[in-house]
Amino acid sequence: MTRYYNIGDYVIGQITRVGGSKIIDLSMKGPGLRKLGPGRMMRVDPTKVPRIIGKQGSMISMIKQKTDCRVIAGQNGWIWIQGDPKNETVAAETIEMISKEAHREGLTERVAKVIEEKLPQSMVRSEDERQNENLEK
Repeated sequence: MTRYYNIGDYVIGQITRVGGSKIIDLSMKGPGLRKLGPGRMMRVDPTKVPRIIGKQGSMISMIKQKTDCRVIAGQNGWIWIQGDPKNETVAAETIEMISKEAHREGLTERVAKVIEEKLPQSMVRSEDERQNENLEK
């Protein structure tokens, strides 16, 4: 295990079994399960995760698109953000805002407005730039 992981690494894993004496089996086999690279970790109340994700992933998709960050939200409340440091900060602040204001109406529009105010459009890559980058890979 030490060939692949170090103490302090963050991973996306799946608990496969919980036994007596606090024995937990964790699997890294499966789609999307992996070691996470550099980025920012933040914690929110797990009950707020569905609001952060939004209906059919709409809220988290908007955050990803507008901040040009990779964002993964775990059911346990841990959220990993990777991107340009300024964009990571805006994404984290936005997620914190959603967590605090999850009960309010019109949140999606306010979130979009806050991101656009904090990030000049020149700092956010266009959809065409993202598609060109994907074609080059």
